[in-house]
Amino acid sequence: MPRLPIESCSATHTTLDGREVLNFAGCNYLGLAQDQRVHEAAIRGMKTYGLSTTASRETTGNTFAHTSLESELADFFGMESAILTTEGYTANMALCETLGQHYRFALIDEKAHRSSGHAAEAGGLKIFRYRHRDAQHAAEICKTLAHCGGVVILTDGVFTADGAVAPLPQLLSALPDQDSLLIVDDCHGFCVLGPSGRGTLAHFGLTPNPDPRLVITTTLAKGLGCYGGIISGRADIINLVQDKARIYRGTTPCPPPLIEAARAALAITKSEPALAKQVLENATRLRSWLSRAGANLNNAPTPIIAFYMKSDQEMDRISAELLSQNILAPVIEYPGGPAARYFRITVTARHTAEQIDTLGRAFLESASRAEITVSTPQQLVA
Repeated sequence: MPRLPIESCSATHTTLDGREVLNFAGCNYLGLAQDQRVHEAAIRGMKTYGLSTTASRETTGNTFAHTSLESELADFFGMESAILTTEGYTANMALCETLGQHYRFALIDEKAHRSSGHAAEAGGLKIFRYRHRDAQHAAEICKTLAHCGGVVILTDGVFTADGAVAPLPQLLSALPDQDSLLIVDDCHGFCVLGPSGRGTLAHFGLTPNPDPRLVITTTLAKGLGCYGGIISGRADIINLVQDKARIYRGTTPCPPPLIEAARAALAITKSEPALAKQVLENATRLRSWLSRAGANLNNAPTPIIAFYMKSDQEMDRISAELLSQNILAPVIEYPGGPAARYFRITVTARHTAEQIDTLGRAFLESASRAEITVSTPQQLVA
């Protein structure tokens, strides 16, 4: 689909061509991008610091807001330390640039976000791809590298395209030694899975007191609805990123107003755990409707619902019919999905049951004239 000319948006609605439509797209999982408390924090940050630090953090561009958010996020994840980057893609780049000076091999899930492969390549790591969510395959590759030194595994926590959850305990067990690392890009698990939305590691009970081989990278743009990126893990790893990552040291950090907004969004996430619970309940409700419509969905407990139909024309017809009823449920082209083109429908914690039922009934009616299938297996949660 072409880029949408969005004129305005709320947590549940978008204005397109002067028309307000129910929005079931994007990644604003808790609806915090439109929370008034978050906006007020951004305004306070702008009045305090201005729009930009105008310099890199390791010269004169550091602020109390940046260092505070790093501490708050490390505590939230149960990690020793954390460091902010300009956004989530850059978090992977900065981490792998640093690790490339100490590690030799990167094992990457074949459907991991493209930033993982790009970062590992830029960091000089030799890349091996293991089958999607196949920890046994990853373990087999690790065995061949056990005596070569320096192995890291990179995976999404929740996969961007279809919401599947990575088998993190099994991948951790696949690591060949205590010096190896499991890097979890948790852009779509942060604020969604685990107690109070603490992420995919917490979902599997891998925090607090996490294995020292675990490292998290994530964005502040999805669950928190703000902007920026974060790397969190052992203090020695974070210190190396701070000292050695040129992409961190040579860039102006995320603007302070957005950092203050993220601090407010994180505080809301911690104080209102019902938000993370609600987005998963909403996802379950919508999955029930789409299953009734014939979609063979995976069983991932996430707000990302992806499936495709045998005919692109049928998908386009249904999406257009829904839009004519003021419902946005897009067909997209994005790597890692169940097909070249597919429905990727999402919900937020702010959608009401009535709004979800509106989409469900409309989809059921429109899809009754089409054949739906998926290429992903049923069991997508370890």
